[in-house]
Amino acid sequence: LLLKDADKALQWGPVSVMEKKNTPPSGDKHDYMSLAPYHWPNPDTKDGLPYIRKDGQTNPEVKEYKDKEYLPKLCGDVHTLALAYYFSGENKYAAHAAKLMRVWFLDTATRMNPNLNFGQAIKGHNTGRGAGMIDTRHFVKLIDAIGLIEQSKSWSEQDEKGMKVWFSAFLNWMQTSKNGIDEMNAANNHGAWYDAQRLSMALFIGDKAAANKIVLNAADRLDKQLDANGYFPKELER
Repeated sequence: LLLKDADKALQWGPVSVMEKKNTPPSGDKHDYMSLAPYHWPNPDTKDGLPYIRKDGQTNPEVKEYKDKEYLPKLCGDVHTLALAYYFSGENKYAAHAAKLMRVWFLDTATRMNPNLNFGQAIKGHNTGRGAGMIDTRHFVKLIDAIGLIEQSKSWSEQDEKGMKVWFSAFLNWMQTSKNGIDEMNAANNHGAWYDAQRLSMALFIGDKAAANKIVLNAADRLDKQLDANGYFPKELER
């Protein structure tokens, strides 16, 4: 079953952030962008702004920004390919995983800039928000995959170094930007995913001191999120 899934993954991609139809407010398609799915043009205004919320109803305009569709697929396929390589020893799986990552993260013409300034934007309200960071929770899986293919002849020292530089920059953005700090302070599952992502990145780049602090922060966060019965009230509200 794993090899069947990996063989399917061999047929997909590579993809990049350059494929979205619309350009982010920065004017740079290398910046990731997604729209908040449940916000729609306002029928009472000429320009449709500000967008209004229709909970549970996805605005089809979301599909014009392929980044959100591609990123989880990329991370999932890279993970599947890496597992297939690790267990089968067949280099074709590692080679394709490496290609997918180079195009998304490293190649100058197609790489994603290491920020999420424009994640889950709500038109007429903001150009991006902290909640957009939930889009990148799949990075945890992708970082695990790098460890599985690092012995492959298709994964070079330059690739490894390039990814460490990228994730160092992204981790710095997470911990210093307004959107990142907003997400750090989220009291629900978004905050937990924030810690999961930055722990994965800190371990990948070899920053053990940061990793230890993140673990303590995550433990404290979960103590606050759980009630006496072991439930998560903020999630049950939804």
